[in-house]
Amino acid sequence: MEKGKKRNKWVTFMIICMTCGIITELPYLRWALYEPLREALGQSNTQFGMSMSLFGALAAILYIPGGWIADRISHRKLFAASATGCGILGIWLSTMPSFSSTMIIHGLWAITNIGMFWPAMTKAVSLLEEKEGQGKIFGLFEGVRGVFVLVMWLGLMQVFERMGGIRAVILALAILSIICGVISFLFMADNTGQGTSSDTSVMKDMVTALKTPSAWLVAGVIFTIYAAYSSSSYMQAYGQNILGMSAVAAGYVGILRKDVIRLVAAPLSGFISEKMGGRCTLLIGIFDIMFIVSLLALLGIPVGVEYTVITVVIMVVSSFAIYGMRGMYYAIIGEIGTPKKIYGAVAGFAMFIGFLPDAFNATLCGHWLDTYEGAQGYRYIFIYMLITIVVCLVLVGILLRYIKKNKAQIEANQKEMANETEGGNA
Repeated sequence: MEKGKKRNKWVTFMIICMTCGIITELPYLRWALYEPLREALGQSNTQFGMSMSLFGALAAILYIPGGWIADRISHRKLFAASATGCGILGIWLSTMPSFSSTMIIHGLWAITNIGMFWPAMTKAVSLLEEKEGQGKIFGLFEGVRGVFVLVMWLGLMQVFERMGGIRAVILALAILSIICGVISFLFMADNTGQGTSSDTSVMKDMVTALKTPSAWLVAGVIFTIYAAYSSSSYMQAYGQNILGMSAVAAGYVGILRKDVIRLVAAPLSGFISEKMGGRCTLLIGIFDIMFIVSLLALLGIPVGVEYTVITVVIMVVSSFAIYGMRGMYYAIIGEIGTPKKIYGAVAGFAMFIGFLPDAFNATLCGHWLDTYEGAQGYRYIFIYMLITIVVCLVLVGILLRYIKKNKAQIEANQKEMANETEGGNA
């Protein structure tokens, strides 16, 4: 029986990684093929950014009820509905609709990919391990998710080059998303154990989350990391527009920076955190310093085609640091001793604050690119990334002091959390 439970755990884990890896690519397709998608839709950089800003603004609102839903509704059903809905919207986008229709699609994606999915996904992953293994399981999640995304994008780039360009890529992603919905419904385990869901109201759970000082610090850490992470997507456009790469070459650099590096950085950070006794916050601080050094190097290097190789190397180093941080920032929700019953509420609040950059980053960066010609607009983006990670480093220091000061209470919460999970698995 124990063997069957372990097998079901890893089947569920693989479905989570696959579904998350595939359905998130549709709203964020611009991160890999920015110029081809923008040109196909016939939009300026600012217009192109507005649809993502709408997605981000609605997503920020939906993280909170999404966390409440994740504490109450079957993750299997949420995954199935989310992936299927995402795919249907992708089919609509493949028709290259008007600007207003593109805005509607991104608004609906906020519901399917965030409200119905993201808090449920983070809780589903957290339920697979106890406190000491949170960094490991989330790091492994980022890495395995990256495997699915890498393999998928190697195929999608062939589709882009040989079978119809950006429209064919969107259709392929839409079909894969719908397939994920079917697989999730048929094979994913339900989260029906005791101690994993809450019977209280969304407002009561949220008030509990708001009263937790460390939840605010976690939210701030996620906010700053995500602001830098989402802004780093413009490195692909920088390669094409400033360094003179072709769309295909820039796309492959994007795959290297976004997908290949994730395969190494996220799992490695997870295993390192386990060796450090689950000290995910400290590890984030180390990656902060690595990212700051790489951004300073990127800002200091001269602009020119002859510096393409060294620029790409610096981008890869910065990507290693950012994915190392991403592999840890969900795990720190467990490191602060969050009870399983309100994990979704705390995660929803942290994501509400943490992913707010989606509400303004794309419009802000698009404005800089439309207003300042050549490399200057990108320099403003890189400076913005540098500032956010410096702030992150400060917040990490404060959070480390909080964890040290409240060690006894955190350990008591973690012990209670472990007992609840054991009771649910009995």
